[in-house]
Amino acid sequence: MRYLFLSLSAMVCFGLVSCTKYDTSLTQRQMFATIKRNSADSGITWNANPNLVTAKIPFARSVRFEGSEFGTNPTHVNIFINNYTGVGIYPLFQGSAQQTDSNSAIVTYISRDFHTIKGSVQVLLDDKDLYIGIYQFTAVNLNDTITINYGAFTINK
Repeated sequence: MRYLFLSLSAMVCFGLVSCTKYDTSLTQRQMFATIKRNSADSGITWNANPNLVTAKIPFARSVRFEGSEFGTNPTHVNIFINNYTGVGIYPLFQGSAQQTDSNSAIVTYISRDFHTIKGSVQVLLDDKDLYIGIYQFTAVNLNDTITINYGAFTINK
């Protein structure tokens, strides 16, 4: 009986220790932000469809984080980081998110493309399973400006 108790105790402890590492099958892909158009706008909370959240490596030493939703306010966020080195803060500059020489973002918001003026993305975790990060930036389309705040993503590799 004593050996049975010790065996069960050991299995329970092993189970608790093995659960401290997150299980990527339980981690839902997500990307969200608050989008505010012009200074008079109160802003909307944007959530990408989990099936439309991806990370791609279009060029060597670069990564692109993308998310889309096609509901009431169809929106696509595309953040491009050039010379990606893992966890860290990457300033976003004016650009189209198609360039290979700078970090940039483009937001397609209600069928209009807004290109980064300034902002940043911070990658908080980059391991064999996940990218986790936060972002914020301002983008323009002619005389129209949007601000992306409180942005975050969790993306399975």
